[in-house]
Amino acid sequence: MLAILLILPVFAMSIAFIGNMAGIGGGALLVLFFLYYLGLSSVSASGLSLIAISTSSIVGSYSNIRQGFVNLHLFKILIVMGLTGVFLGSLLNFVIPTAVFKGVFGFIPLTIGIFSLAATLKQRKIKNYKSPGKELGKDVSVVGFIAGVISGFTGMGIGGITGTYMTAVRKMNPKIIFSTIILAMIITSVFGGLLHLGTISFPGNTLLYIPLLIIGAAIGAFIGARVSGIIKSKNLRLFQSLVIIFTGILAISIYILV
Repeated sequence: MLAILLILPVFAMSIAFIGNMAGIGGGALLVLFFLYYLGLSSVSASGLSLIAISTSSIVGSYSNIRQGFVNLHLFKILIVMGLTGVFLGSLLNFVIPTAVFKGVFGFIPLTIGIFSLAATLKQRKIKNYKSPGKELGKDVSVVGFIAGVISGFTGMGIGGITGTYMTAVRKMNPKIIFSTIILAMIITSVFGGLLHLGTISFPGNTLLYIPLLIIGAAIGAFIGARVSGIIKSKNLRLFQSLVIIFTGILAISIYILV
């Protein structure tokens, strides 16, 4: 138990750093930790992951807002559609057995990551990304909804799907997109986390995980947001793709080997 209490905040800090750099929250890696290292159910793992994501998003957004990287129009779309999707995805999580959840989990980030990497390599020659404006259409709403469903089901943030679509397909500025997504994840992740954790009973020791997650995620997010502000947009896109692919491969490998 003592080892877990020491490892958990450090792990949460590392994931929050990576998540804020890549604009994805880092929830998939947290879910793997909870499922296989702590042996929690898929509902508990997803809920704790979303709580950590919401914490890192709050801290990261403070820095992003000060640097002027947040687009409010996109933020509103992601909130409305994302919350609807999170609600439905969370309901799905309750009816899917943990064993089945483990089997399908890895293929979601792997698919997203491969698409993101292919689009990133194809677009390396783009010199100027567009800034999102009010011309954002129904496609963005649909993507936001799908991202919400997957977030509620898996415990991942909405950044993997929305970030990939907005930067790879719509060719929007990665810094603005990632920063806006992280701000939206404050609300979607808190909502999803409460849906999961408010309906289950935790063992006494497990309740200690929540403050440790919050502390670690806050520190990692602060550092990650600062670093991401000085890195080139194209490098952020590549980093996001590689992180998502790695997560998918890791999840599938662990499932096969364990």
